[in-house]
Order: sequence, then structure tokens, then C-alpha cells
Amino acid sequence: MRSSVTLILAVALGLLLAFSGSAGAATKPTTGSISGPVTSVKGKTIKVKTTLSPTGTAAVSVGSATVITEQVTVTSAAVKTGVCVVAMGQKSTKGVVTATRVTITQPVKGACQAGLGGPGGNRPRAGGPPPGGGTTPPAGGRPTGGFGNNPNFGIAVGKVTSVKGASVTVKGTSGSTPVTVSKKSQISETKIVGSAAVTAKSCVFVQGTSTDKGVTVKATSINLAKPTGGSCVFGGRRGP
Repeated sequence: MRSSVTLILAVALGLLLAFSGSAGAATKPTTGSISGPVTSVKGKTIKVKTTLSPTGTAAVSVGSATVITEQVTVTSAAVKTGVCVVAMGQKSTKGVVTATRVTITQPVKGACQAGLGGPGGNRPRAGGPPPGGGTTPPAGGRPTGGFGNNPNFGIAVGKVTSVKGASVTVKGTSGSTPVTVSKKSQISETKIVGSAAVTAKSCVFVQGTSTDKGVTVKATSINLAKPTGGSCVFGGRRGP
């Protein structure tokens, strides 16, 4: 009788230890990202509608170390020596890129990180974490369809080394590229903003850690964007 009781207690203790171990493993934070429209903001918690959470909603917590960036429309005056740019457009036979879109970021410690520079992080595919210290790509990304298949498509990525009127020189890892910036060029700049900039209906791309597959997320960085056509567009793809 006593041996039976001892055996039962031993089995129960083993099950308890196994459950405790699996529970501890389940709560280990994993790195990832979610994106979608903000549905509400309460204090330091942002609710985001997203298909990247098993519940369809993510509760994002914003801390003092969370870096929040936003792309804002600027004039050609913002394209000046020392800033980092991504300029896309048509490339002439002489190698000059006539920019239709220019995205500006500020250098980090004097350098354009990953060829772009800026505070955010290279934007990954949906569900993947952007590494800290890079940048987000230009809003909408490279155009698809006929423009994307255009053999004359040109892109210049790097730091602006000179500006003479509409003529800009961009120095990247593979050398310098001449770029023409006109009144038709769409120019935006990625800037660091405060948490007050995050409002309902904003589009956000959040990178951080989660212990429950994205139901709750502790944000390390948040990239803000305005809805396009009533939807959130990230890297050319609509969300959430």
C-alpha cells in the first residue's frame, strides 16, 4: 500500500515538473512584427487590427525605449548635402536618374546604414523582424506592373554629396549616381516622432517581442504611415 502511494506521488510530481517546464518554455519572448490600422490608443497601449495575430488584434505596449518614426511629405529643399536618400525613377542612357520618388532619412553616426540610414529598421516581410538601426523602405516600395518591368528603371541609394539646383549627386556603395529632382518628384522624409503621433486609424508597422504569437507585443520600434485608398499599405502590399 505504501509503495503504491509513493509511486502515485512520484508520478504526480513528475507531471507537475513537466508542466512547469513546458509552461516556462511557452512564455519565452520571440522577436517578430505585426502591421495594420490602429483601432484605439489608451495610455501606452495601442490596439492594432492585424492578420498576424491569432486573434485578429494585437495589444502593443509602448515603452520609453520604443523608437517611433513617421514619413512626412517635404519639399525639394530637404534634399541637401549629407542626408541619405533613395531616389527612384527613369534612368537615361547617360546614367542620370530622373526621380519620381525620393525618400530621405538622416545618417546615423555620419553613415547611411544599409545604404539608407535612419532610425527605424529594414522593413522585413510580414511577420519578420526588422533589425534595429536600419530604415524602412519608401512608402509603397518599388512600383509593380509596367514600371517595375521598365528596362529604364533607375535607383540611387546612398548619401547626397552635392546639390546644384535640380541636379543631385548620390554616393552609394557602388559609386556615385547623378539624380535630377523636379517639381513632379514625390519627396518624403522619415522622422522620429513622439507617441502622441500614434492615433486611431493610423497605419503602423510594429517590431518587437511577444510571448503569445502577437496577441500582445512589446514594441521596440513603430513605423507610422497614412492610409492609402482607405487601406494600410506596407512595402507595396495592403494590410493588415
